[in-house]
Amino acid sequence: MRHLRLIAALALTAAAATVAGCSSASPGGAPSPTASTSGANDSFSARDADGQAMLVQCGLTQGAITAPSGQPWFAGGKVLPLAGSGAGDRAAQFSTWWDANKDTVVSGRSLADWVDSAAQADRLPTAVCGSASAASLMAQIYPGQSSPW
Repeated sequence: MRHLRLIAALALTAAAATVAGCSSASPGGAPSPTASTSGANDSFSARDADGQAMLVQCGLTQGAITAPSGQPWFAGGKVLPLAGSGAGDRAAQFSTWWDANKDTVVSGRSLADWVDSAAQADRLPTAVCGSASAASLMAQIYPGQSSPW
């Protein structure tokens, strides 16, 4: 009997997580990495997701990453908004670029490693971002979204 209760509780938890994940979208219709998160444990996941574009912007600004040509998520030296009105499918296209380039080495570590350590430390690494502000990068890339940084 106790075993059945545990299975039922796990099933309800999974169903609740699925429903919660389906209900979050940014005003422009594209899901935001931070839109479905809540609580202290989810802050790491939100920082990890948001950190990808933020650290790419830092690397571009610092000259550590070569500017990608022909990418709809990048123009004028900046990562364009990936969420909100007018973002279209930029987030999906950035994600494809990220998957192909996350192992790019910047200041001795891969971008993916920098993102993970930044999310754990709750701050942007000066080796990649210099004095860039997480708040200003969030406002640029994820306008109108709350910041987990």
